[in-house]
Amino acid sequence: MPTFQPPSTPAQDDLLTESRWAEHPLSGFGLVFQITQRAGQLQFTQASASAQMVCGLSAEALLRSSSSFVGRIHVADQPDFHASLQASALHGEPWNWEGRILTEGEIKWINIRAAITRPGVAQAQWDGIMINISHARRREADLRDMAAHMEQAREQERARLARDMHDELGQLLTALKMDISLLRRRLGPDDAQLNSMSSLVDAATAAGRRVAAQLRPAVLDLGLTEGLTWLAEQFTQRYSVPVAHRLDNAGPLDDMTAIQIFRIAQEAFTNIARHAQACSVRFTLGRMPGLIALDIMDDGRGFTSQTQASQTSFGLRGMRERAHLLGGTLECISTPGQGTSIHLRVPCAD
Repeated sequence: MPTFQPPSTPAQDDLLTESRWAEHPLSGFGLVFQITQRAGQLQFTQASASAQMVCGLSAEALLRSSSSFVGRIHVADQPDFHASLQASALHGEPWNWEGRILTEGEIKWINIRAAITRPGVAQAQWDGIMINISHARRREADLRDMAAHMEQAREQERARLARDMHDELGQLLTALKMDISLLRRRLGPDDAQLNSMSSLVDAATAAGRRVAAQLRPAVLDLGLTEGLTWLAEQFTQRYSVPVAHRLDNAGPLDDMTAIQIFRIAQEAFTNIARHAQACSVRFTLGRMPGLIALDIMDDGRGFTSQTQASQTSFGLRGMRERAHLLGGTLECISTPGQGTSIHLRVPCAD
């Protein structure tokens, strides 16, 4: 990215004039600035005339005091702002920060990208651009809300299908089983065809229950911890792979959060069954103030980044999207021959 190189001009020329800024190649994107740090104190030494449009402050106000800008940074984003600035100063790396600022009547999202130089000892100088990205952030929020709505609709449809399968199909198969019992009284208990029909009905009943449970496990209505315990037991029963689990009480959670965490775990176990060739799995769920932590680790064959891009990427991508819907993060760590671990962190109310 091109960086702004301020001209060597007298102090009265520190404020870029409207005409000079209009000629700058970055003028259509945001606020071009220069900021210095001496003895821990910040000072804007250059600011383009578009400052008012980007951060709600005039260029003159920025040049008078950097605190006028820093004071407008959202309180939740201030620690990250200062940490990223000091990390850039410490390591001499470009400064890249994104966060919220409070302007008259609205909250704006801005992105700062700047190159660092050191004009003197104990002094750092950044030349860069500040861009208003509020529109993009709002679009992201709208898309996230739409994705959450669609996911909720899918879960409701799954629940409806599970109920229909359990109730209607279950009733039909039960009635068929009763008819076979009546026929057995007439034809005798050793009729081979009736015994075959009875076995098929039993298999269909078991398959219907299994599919209904995959769509929406009834045990999930008892809570996330109970649902995850059932998931681990079903995995061991179906694939003969032991699952060592320590699942703390997840506490009260809204339905959307509980379902998404369950689906992430379900997808993780599906990936283990399909790809890992694991001999054992470890599974933990913990709740701490403001956070739910889910960890799933297997001792399978693992995979490389190239393997991840080919065969498991859609599963992992879906898991990350679910985590993103909850405002959380999902990390996947894998080493060929040593297994894979999934670490999910989801914020929650205390």
